[in-house]
Amino acid sequence: MSALSSLTETRAPELGCETRPAPAGTTLVLGLGNELRGDDGIGPAIIRALAARQDLPSHVTVLDGGLAGVETVLLLKDAARAIVVDAAEQGLAPGEWRRLPVATVLEHAARDGGGSWHAAGLAQALALGQALDTLPPDIVVYAVQPLRADYSPGLSQPVQAAIPTLCEQILSDLLTPTA
Repeated sequence: MSALSSLTETRAPELGCETRPAPAGTTLVLGLGNELRGDDGIGPAIIRALAARQDLPSHVTVLDGGLAGVETVLLLKDAARAIVVDAAEQGLAPGEWRRLPVATVLEHAARDGGGSWHAAGLAQALALGQALDTLPPDIVVYAVQPLRADYSPGLSQPVQAAIPTLCEQILSDLLTPTA
């Protein structure tokens, strides 16, 4: 964990640990995924990489959301702005990523019928947050193409190699004022 006192890093409830939402008015960088499922662990890996940096703005909270599912709504609700990082099958080369506005993720969820609430993911959580009017006004999702999401720890080489570039892009977003 970084020595910055304004930086918060917590773990998600699937491990029985307390998870706190972002402090009101801050920017939340939320990493989602399971580190024991290969490239699905990209979200937590990005959070660790960002937490180790000394150049994060003081208004930024980084959070390893693990497998938060629908609880993602609670993690986002008090943030003024959110950046979410998650693995997603997109038909790209492994390690490639897309920066998606929340509207694109919500359109995808609506088009696919919302999926099962028993295994709710990011799209369902964002749809719920939209319905409850609890989403931050500015949300961006970084979707990273996995090579594998099997039951083995550690990221594949192409996904691991994407971390520096992705962190630089997220930092650029954090330094860019929102409209």
